[in-house]
Amino acid sequence: MKKLIAILTFLSLVSCKKEVSKTEIKKEKVTETKIWVSKNQKFLDQFKTVDFDTLKVYSGEEIYNENFEFFGNKIDSSDLKLFPKQYNAFDNGKVQTYAVYKFNIDENNLGLIARTPSEYWPTSLKLFVYNKSQERIINFIEIAESWGDAGDVLTKKSWIYKDKNNQLNCFLWRYYAHDDSMDVDNETPSFIENHYFLLQFNNGKLDTISKNNEQLEKQFSKIIKKESL
Repeated sequence: MKKLIAILTFLSLVSCKKEVSKTEIKKEKVTETKIWVSKNQKFLDQFKTVDFDTLKVYSGEEIYNENFEFFGNKIDSSDLKLFPKQYNAFDNGKVQTYAVYKFNIDENNLGLIARTPSEYWPTSLKLFVYNKSQERIINFIEIAESWGDAGDVLTKKSWIYKDKNNQLNCFLWRYYAHDDSMDVDNETPSFIENHYFLLQFNNGKLDTISKNNEQLEKQFSKIIKKESL
């Protein structure tokens, strides 16, 4: 009996000395998120990145104030090759285009807001669409402006916003008025015109989806009422 106990004890000790098998650790492949960097990154970096639910874009006499939200940084003449040929970046022979904001339109396109030349001064704010794969600006539209001359007044403002589907839209308001008291001959009677437009981003382009003044005036009544005060 004593021999049996001794044998069992020996076998128990031997089994304890056996190496315990290591737990196998499976290494899962982690997908790396690639950060897009443009070959024209230096140009794009002149535009300040902005994130928003609603962005109001407007112009005015504040363009001469460096603290004005849409004052921007003057673009170097060497970067003008990136703009469409039909866009005129010059005023009296000088570059008058200022980089202001940039934001993502979708995964393929960036929105670039720039202050640009107008009838008299660089008061026009335009939205340029920069396509990432083509590495160039493929489209542009004026979204804000402000000027007055001899009784004529033009004001254009825009609100770029995300709808309930996270789709970017743009509500554009164009105000044009004439005051005949400023006329020498009084040939043109006084008038006020308000025109509203609703645009939607579609594959890098802004498509006009509504010009219905009555409908848009109701839809954006809060904005219109606030701006009219």
